[in-house]
Amino acid sequence: MGTHPVQNDYLMSTPSAFVLPLKGLGKGFYEYDLKVDDSFFAAFPESPIRRADVDLQLMVDKQSRELVIAFNFAGTIATACDRCLADIDLPIEDRRQLIVKFSQEADEQQDEGDIVYLHPDTNDFNLAPFVYEMVVLAVPMIRTYDCRAGEPPYPCDEDLLERIDASYDTASDAPPPAGGEGEKSSPWDVLKDLNKN
Repeated sequence: MGTHPVQNDYLMSTPSAFVLPLKGLGKGFYEYDLKVDDSFFAAFPESPIRRADVDLQLMVDKQSRELVIAFNFAGTIATACDRCLADIDLPIEDRRQLIVKFSQEADEQQDEGDIVYLHPDTNDFNLAPFVYEMVVLAVPMIRTYDCRAGEPPYPCDEDLLERIDASYDTASDAPPPAGGEGEKSSPWDVLKDLNKN
């Protein structure tokens, strides 16, 4: 998961629901239902996400020398459709796991992947930076979905989508290139003769 911010960086602006109290947390299994929304992302000024409605279920397995935390989340984030540029609520979901190991040498240990080291005397563990990173990573690179599914009105720009569809139809109806009797044209055809020297 990369380098994580120092735990206290976001402690003041993080909703208390995302701060796991370690002192007094006995061995066992704990479940927490949290909401990742606009106020959560407001604590991260550099966030590419401003509006969200994501349900997060945390499952914490507290053992004597480590915590195993499972993050299951699903919901929507507000973004612009990469196909038609309309504002959409893009569905996202993911499952991740974080292992927290308690060590007297935690300050000298380097966090690696999904493993974080904490001193056994740590009172609180701020999960917000990890939740933030997981949700941001769950957003697909290309932000589109089947925006015509379900009942109208659809969120996408129908006029722009129709123009895009029409441009594909026009391209497929174009006559074959000269000298290529019956062959379909390809944008790569111009590269065919480059190595003929």
